[in-house]
Amino acid sequence: MVQNKNIAEDTSLIVTTYNKPLFLEIVLKSILMQKVYPCEVIIADDGSTDTTRELIDRYRERFPIPLVHSWIPDEGFRAAKSRNVAIAKAKGDYIIIIDGDTMISPLFVKDHIKYRKRGFFLTGDRSYLKEEATQRRCISLNPSYSFFTKGLNCRRRTLHISWLHKLYKGYKGRDGRRKLISCNMSFWKSDIVAVNGFDERMTGWGCEDTELGLRFYNKGLKRRHLRGIASCVHLYHKPVQGKEDSFNKNLLLEEETLKSGNTWAAKGINQYL
Repeated sequence: MVQNKNIAEDTSLIVTTYNKPLFLEIVLKSILMQKVYPCEVIIADDGSTDTTRELIDRYRERFPIPLVHSWIPDEGFRAAKSRNVAIAKAKGDYIIIIDGDTMISPLFVKDHIKYRKRGFFLTGDRSYLKEEATQRRCISLNPSYSFFTKGLNCRRRTLHISWLHKLYKGYKGRDGRRKLISCNMSFWKSDIVAVNGFDERMTGWGCEDTELGLRFYNKGLKRRHLRGIASCVHLYHKPVQGKEDSFNKNLLLEEETLKSGNTWAAKGINQYL
C-alpha cells in the first residue's frame, strides 16, 4: 500500500471500463502515482467479465483509499448508465471522470481540484498512444509518460505549463462543445444531479458527454478548459463497431437539447438516488 499521500476528502474519481483489464491495470497504476488522491476511486463497469472484477479485487489491497467496483449487467454500450450508477454511489461533493483506457499524469487529480469553482465544470485534452506503443505498454504495464515518449500523438498536450493555462481563457460556450470529452472532465455532484446526469437514451458510442455539456450550459454553468495542465494519454484500440450509427442517432438527441434549451435528462441519474 502506498503511504503518506494527500487525500482530497471531498473528491471522487470515476473510471469507466468494459472488458479491457490490461488497460484498466495501467490506468490504476497511474492513479497510484497521483500527488493528491481522491477520497475514493469508483470503477464504472459496463458489464465486464470476472477478469475485471479479479483485477479490481487484487488492486484494492494496494490502494490507500477505497477502490469501489460499480458493475451493471452487459446490455450493450451503456456508458451513460454506468456513469450515472457510479456517480450516484459517489461520496465526494466533487466528481472527476476518466476512461479506463486513459492513463493520467501524477498532477491530474491535483489540477482538477485546484481549478474547480462553483458555477463551472472543467474539461481537458488528451494525447494518443499509437498501436505499437500501446502493445508494448500492455506488456510493461508502465503508466508513466512524458513529452518524449515514443509513439505519442499530440505530445505537446503532455506538457504541464501552469502559466500557459493562466493565459488561456478556455471555451466559454456551446461553440466548443466538440472539444468536451468525458475522459478528462469534472463537475460538482450537485450540478450533475441538477441536470439529471447523463442521458441514458444515448446508447452506443458518442455524444453523451457533449449533450451533458449542453445541459450544463443551459443550466447556466460555465466551462473552464484545462489547457496546459491535467494531461492524460489515450491507449490505442480499434474503433468501436457501429460507431457511426450510434453517433448519428445520439446526435439527434444532442441537437434536440441544443434547440430546446433543455436542462433535464429524460432518463437519468434520479433512478439511482
